[in-house]
Amino acid sequence: MTLPGYPARWMRAQGGQASVEFALVLPVLVIIAVAICQVALGLNCYLIVTSASREGARLAAETNDPAAARNAAGNASSSLPGDRPVIEVSFPEGRTKGSPVKVTVTYKMPLLLPALRRIIPGATFSGSTLMVLERGD
Repeated sequence: MTLPGYPARWMRAQGGQASVEFALVLPVLVIIAVAICQVALGLNCYLIVTSASREGARLAAETNDPAAARNAAGNASSSLPGDRPVIEVSFPEGRTKGSPVKVTVTYKMPLLLPALRRIIPGATFSGSTLMVLERGD
């Protein structure tokens, strides 16, 4: 089909132009899509790390057992991709009833495209929760 006033060969050239434009725009669209996915992964990891520190602190406050708190925080963070987080349980003022217990979960999030590690440093998330011990030694 030809349009009035346009030769048929011009209509065939339009298909090539669209292909070139698509080839120029495609890398930009892929970069935007990967960036959106990376931000979504980061938000998810942040929520999991925060929740894991709360779970560990809650169990530590109830039981006064650092190993159980570490296990609880580890189980709560088991859905994190990549390496396991570092979990620290501390008793800043001792282990008597009414003293605080602090659980810190630190996690280094992997990048969706590992080749970008040279350009973009990976994000590290850290969540700390402080609760009062319900049981003393």
